[in-house]
Parts: sequence; structure tokens; C-alpha cells
Amino acid sequence: MIELPADGVTRLRHYWKAFVLTCCVAVMLESAASAQQSPPSAEQEDGITVYEPDFFTAYRPSHAKDMLERVPGAAGALSDGGTLSGDDDRRGLRSQTTQILINGKRLTTKGNSIQDYFQRIPASQVERIEVITGNVREIDADVGGRVINVVLTDTGRPGGTWNVGSVFFTDGQVMPTLAGSISGEPGKWSYTLSGETRPRQLPRVQREFLSDSQGALIIDRTERRRMESRRYVGRGRVAYSWGKNHQAQLSGFVENRPISSQRDVQFESLVGMDSSLTANGGSVEQLSGTDLKYEVSGDYSIPLGKSLTFKSLFVYAVDKEDRENEDFSFAIEPDLAALISGDARDETSTEKIVRATLDWRLAKKHSLELGVEGAINSLDKTQTFFDISNGLQLARDVFNADQVVSEDRVEVFTSHSWNAASNLEVETGFAAEYSWLDQLGSDVDTSRKFNFVKPSIDVYYTATDRTQFFASARRDIGQLEFDDFVADLDRDDGEIDAGNPALAPEKSWDFEIGTEHRLANQAGVINLRAFYRQVTDVNDQVPFGINDSAPGNLSSGKHYGAEIETSLQLRQLGLIDAVLSVTFLWQDSQVEDPFTGLNRRFADQQKYKLSMDARHDLQSLGISYGAVVAANGPKIESDFDTLERATTGFDVRLFAEKRFDNGIVGRVFWGNILQPKSKRNRTVFQASQADGGILRTEFRTIKNGAFYGFGIRGTF
Repeated sequence: MIELPADGVTRLRHYWKAFVLTCCVAVMLESAASAQQSPPSAEQEDGITVYEPDFFTAYRPSHAKDMLERVPGAAGALSDGGTLSGDDDRRGLRSQTTQILINGKRLTTKGNSIQDYFQRIPASQVERIEVITGNVREIDADVGGRVINVVLTDTGRPGGTWNVGSVFFTDGQVMPTLAGSISGEPGKWSYTLSGETRPRQLPRVQREFLSDSQGALIIDRTERRRMESRRYVGRGRVAYSWGKNHQAQLSGFVENRPISSQRDVQFESLVGMDSSLTANGGSVEQLSGTDLKYEVSGDYSIPLGKSLTFKSLFVYAVDKEDRENEDFSFAIEPDLAALISGDARDETSTEKIVRATLDWRLAKKHSLELGVEGAINSLDKTQTFFDISNGLQLARDVFNADQVVSEDRVEVFTSHSWNAASNLEVETGFAAEYSWLDQLGSDVDTSRKFNFVKPSIDVYYTATDRTQFFASARRDIGQLEFDDFVADLDRDDGEIDAGNPALAPEKSWDFEIGTEHRLANQAGVINLRAFYRQVTDVNDQVPFGINDSAPGNLSSGKHYGAEIETSLQLRQLGLIDAVLSVTFLWQDSQVEDPFTGLNRRFADQQKYKLSMDARHDLQSLGISYGAVVAANGPKIESDFDTLERATTGFDVRLFAEKRFDNGIVGRVFWGNILQPKSKRNRTVFQASQADGGILRTEFRTIKNGAFYGFGIRGTF
């Protein structure tokens, strides 16, 4: 395994002692903290809970994210949203589910991080935070989705945030972090500009054990990964409003991630009958490349009368990836490795979306929305492979290794909202989608058309001022992954996966019911939901050729589950001044495996997902500490001649902060404390799964290293 240098071990131990001491002091002083005055209560009216600045004063927040973390129910929105199945990659802007608004307007984006954005808005520029329960026509949130509206104010001068720090990794690397922003609300204008740089890397150790068909261990492999990579991110947003409800907004971001070095060294040993190990050489993988992403987006709205409003949105996003990889083999020492093969990948994906809607208030109880959305999605991907033979570099011919894919899509939609009673709202919708898909490459030249009809109905029933029930039924169309059309390299297993140019989008009928209950005195929120999906053209692995497989479509399947989300302000319950948020999703599915004919869960679908976020504040001392815990359930993957079962360990992160009177905040953190292990059991069959003869079994563990560090931030 990767060993820490001596000074790294010493730092790690001192850091851990400091963290434990901080938590112990916090617990010892809890009695003093509990004697503090409770923060002012939030106001609640007509399904909207309002948190004014005095609610946060005692916590001394430095940015908007600080404030949102203390609002019960805001944790789910801060995580950038998702769908009932946990997949947030959805078609176009109409299905976007970002649940945080700024001044009543959503941040129009497909790739910008909402959480990072709110770390760049000073708390002094937040006038109030509103938690809205119910249907919000500004966005197309999932039924029952909670919406957070952050209202900014004009402070009379620009303000900003800054952050400096450092991150230490268990392979000995030390990487600095730096971030800064400036924002303001001068008159009718609103703007935010920010930039940051931070590492994006994680050392890991991989162990793999291969056994023969009788279960006898034959090969023991160890791989060590070391990467050097940083993210450089710039973000900007500017908005202008004039007249009544007349607004325009423009935003964008750019992210550059050069990968200067990634070195994976794998050692292989043969296992004897007496369990002795004999060195059998190994391999070295050297990877370099660059990721570049940028996006420009905007929206514009104008009232056309007392009851009619026009809104338009657009997004232009580009994602470029360049990779070059060389594989070496050695018999004795990695330094003596010889080049044996390599590959390169050049990939550019783009997304262009324009949307326009008319919102018409027909009558007191009726609203109508009419709209159209157009999109052009494309992927230009080329992969090349080579082998070394007799000292010469020879190109390897791989079927479908290059392709240009383009989809032109138009969707027209309408929805009608009816307030049938003071506590009952029914929203019906209808959409028709038309798309044209073109694919061109050395081995592929094809065109296809898709037409889909998507009706929907959402029902909201407010039983009391704190309890709401909701239900929905809708037709949904999945997002095509253009990468699945083209051959790709599975680097972990050293295999080339065939693409499938005939892949079609997944379709489903989705049904969902649930309830949300807000506790008295704004003590928190409890949200329960259950869903059932009848899915056709399930995206999974299917037979391809004589003895291979590729991404494709299975006939039909079903997907169902339930989710519970709770977020509690414990002080309002007579306990400590802490916010505890827990979300647990359980899901299952059934589809017929095309290789065995047996029913199984959808491939790559995790059995459950658990996340917990806890934060404890000691107001009088200006100290906060907390933890984030995440866990994902097992998943499977079925192939022509392999069957995999994989699990992932708990991810635990801790932090502690100290706020000083001058507005400076010091923070220490420790991530991947348990260094969770991902485990995979893989059975390789002699001919195919259907034949049943086992060739070998493989057991792999991947242990991600821990990281720790500190940061100092402030505002101006």
C-alpha cells in the first residue's frame, strides 16, 4: 500500500489530535452553549417560510452557503438536485430540477455547481431566504420538490469573499487552494464574479486476486495510483431588472483541468501451492491530458400585460477531453519498463438549448403555460490504439472507434394549473418531442428519427398549514449517452468495450406519491415519497456479434423504491443547537438478463443511497463542527462472459471551524477518514454466462486515500 513519509505521518497524527481536542472542548462547553438565547424564529405564511438576517446573526455567517446550511430542508437543494431515481442527467432545460432561486429566478445552467456558486456570495448581501413548499411555476421541479429562494439586497457597495488553504494527501502531496469573488446589487443591476483553483485528485491502492475454476488463488496483483491534477474555475453572473417583472440575466463558467501526470504501477505475483509469492513483473500506465469545460447561459422575461408573461432561456455548453496514454511492461523493476501499447482520445461534446414560454393567468384559479424548446446536442469522438511489435509502433484496427453524433430536438409543451380549492392544486401537462439523430464515422453512417408524446399530471393537496400531500404521473424519456455509441477503453480491466450505434433512449411511465410535513416552530421538515416506473427499452448490456456485448436496449422492466428525507433544527426541539439532515433512498428493479434469461436488477443501479449531514454550532464561542456521511448500496453488471457484483464503503468527512470577531473563519477538515474500500467480485466464464463453465474468479478492492487540510476565509 502507499505509505506516508515520516513527516506526513507526524502531521497526520498531530492533525487528528487537534481535531479530537476541538470536538472534546465543544462537548465540554455544550452546557454553556445551551444557555444562549435561541435564534429568532422564522416566519411562515401560505407555504413560504421566511428566514430574515437576524435568524443567522448569532452564527456569524460569511457567505450564503453558511446561511443555507442552517436552514432545515435546504441540504437537498444544495446537493444540486436529482430525480426520483437519483439521476440528474436529464434532457434539455424543461426537465432541469435545480431547486434554488436567486431573486425569484433560477440560475440557468446545465453544468455550473450551485453549491460552489453560493460560497461566493457574501452573507451581507442576503436580504432573506425563503423556503417554498408547493408548486413553483418559475421552475420545472419534480412534484414535491422543495424550492429555496435567496433574495439579495443592495448594500450600497460591492463585497466579496476570499479563501486560502492547503490540502494534504496520503501519498505525500501537498496542494494549495485559492478562491476569491466579488459581487454587488447596485440599483437595478446584480452581479457576481469568482475564480478558484484547487486539486482534483485522490491516491488509491488497488488489490486484485485471481483464482482458478476450483477456487485456488493463482495471481496476486497490487496497483498504486498517483495523480497530479488541479481545477481552475471561473464563474460569472450579471442580471438587470427594470420596470415591473422585467428581467434579464447572463451567466457562465469555465473550468480547465490539466492532468500533468497520472502514474499507475501494478505489480503481479504468482501464488504457489504453499501460498508463496513469486514476482511476475508488472505494468506501468502513464496518462496525461486536459479537460476543458465552458458554458454561457441566460434568460429574459417581460410582462406583456397584467396576466401574460414571456420568458426565454438559452444555454451553450462545451466539454472537451484530450487523453494520451502509454502502457509499459516490466519483468523486474518499473524503472526498466518497456513500452508495449498505447491509446489516445480526442472528444468534444456540445449542447445548445433555446427555450421560450408564455405564462398566462387565465383567471383567478387557472394558469396556462405554452412553450417550445429547441436543442442541438453533438459528440465528436476519435480514439486511436497502437501496439509495439519488434520495436515498431503499429496501429490497431478497432471497429467503430470514431464517430460524429448530432441530435436536433424540438419539443412543444403546455401545462394548465387549476386551483380547484384553496388547498388543492392540479397541474396537467402535455409535450410532444421530435428529434433527428445523425451518426457518421469510419464504420458508421446512419440517420434516425424519434417522436415522443409526454403527458403528465401533478396534484398538490395542503391538509394543514404544515402538511402537504402530492402525487404525479408522467411519461418520461431518458437522455441518450452518445459515448455509448462509440467504442471505448475500459482502463481498469484493460478491455475495449464495443459501442452500439443503434442505441435508443429509455422510456418510462413514472408514478409518485408522497407527503411533506414541517414541524412546529420551524424545527424541521420530514419528506416521504414512493415511486414506481414501468420502463421500456431499458438501457443495459446486450449481446453484440458472436461473442461480445455492447450498450443496448432490453425489452421492458420495472423500477420502484421509496425515499425519506428529514432535516431537523435540534435546538427548536429543546436539544443542542445543531442541524441534522438525513436522506435515505431504497430502490429495486427487475429486468430479464439477455445472457441468462433470469430476472435481475438494472445494471449499475445501486440498491440504496444514504447521506447524512450534521452541523453543531456553539454560538458564544464562534465554533462549529460537523460530519458528512455517505454510503451507496451494491450494484451488479452483467456481460456476455462476466458477472460483477460491487459494493462501496462509507465515506466520512469531518470539519471544525472557528469564527473570529473580525470576520475571519478558520477551518480544518479531514476527508475519507475511513479510507473506504470499493469491492468487486467478478466471475469470468469460459465461453459465456449461458454455458455456465467458470474460467476464473476475480476479487478486487480499491482503497481511496484520505486527505486533510485547512482553510482561512473572510469577506470584504
